[in-house]
Amino acid sequence: MKITKEYSPTFIRYCVKFLNGKIKISFKRRFKSGAPIPCDDVYYLNKPVYLSICSIFKDEAPYLKEWIEYHILAGVERFYLYDNDSTDNPLEILQPYIDKGIVIYHKISGGCKQYIVYRDAVYKYKKQTYWMAIIDLDEFIVPVEKDDIKEFLKDYEKYPGIVINQEVFDSNGHKTKPDTGVIEAYTRISKEIGSWLNSQIKSIVRPSMVDGFCSAHWAHYKNHKLAVYANFVKVPENTYGALFNYAPCKSKIKLNHYFSKSEEEYLKRCARINPFGGTRKPLQSFLNFCGETEQDLTIQKYLPKLKERLKN
Repeated sequence: MKITKEYSPTFIRYCVKFLNGKIKISFKRRFKSGAPIPCDDVYYLNKPVYLSICSIFKDEAPYLKEWIEYHILAGVERFYLYDNDSTDNPLEILQPYIDKGIVIYHKISGGCKQYIVYRDAVYKYKKQTYWMAIIDLDEFIVPVEKDDIKEFLKDYEKYPGIVINQEVFDSNGHKTKPDTGVIEAYTRISKEIGSWLNSQIKSIVRPSMVDGFCSAHWAHYKNHKLAVYANFVKVPENTYGALFNYAPCKSKIKLNHYFSKSEEEYLKRCARINPFGGTRKPLQSFLNFCGETEQDLTIQKYLPKLKERLKN
């Protein structure tokens, strides 16, 4: 087993274990100046892929399979998932994906761990993935013009990252958790295009170019390089400009954000501790949007194949 030059100063000693064709390396913590402190002492060595997702989650077991299977259909090849003290046995769902090397599973405890997780994934796995999307379990990347996110990203390889606008979906009037999957049950969005709800962004980054994270939404890049929107306009370097895009570009790609789901699920979510401490105050405006709404069925082009995959 060859440790790359970049990682060799990081390890004092290591052991290599072969697990179903994958290599797991445990190491003592000693880091180069400027290197992030990792979440844990485990690093998995896998073949490089073009596109992956990094996400931190807690108690999302009922939604994991649909979220993973959808993104596989949309072109994602690997998932770096960090389990933040889940109590609903996510490994029951994830183990088959872990065995195949599709999911790389880490555990992390405590609150306010988002930035630590993103830095950890980028630093450990920057040579194993060309692109890494930084999103949550209630967010689905939807390529609009093309059916594969990888094909969309081919046009942006000279940039360090791309930001995509979210489209927030409300409860669709569901009081309780519906029997169908998320993308079939929730189809209603606000027609208010310039609202703050639909102006927030998330990032797909080139990990090798990332210098750090200032939020869950955007990254700083090496050599002061700037990410772009889908229309190739550069993202402002200031925090406010990078968090919101009030002239959203969603004709090529967007991020479906199923923030509330049903009233039952939303209230349960609000009762949980949020990533930044405390609990959320339920807002009726997230359950049923005020003003004009419309149906957005773009993602449902994947629905027939997704249903077949979920049966297996």
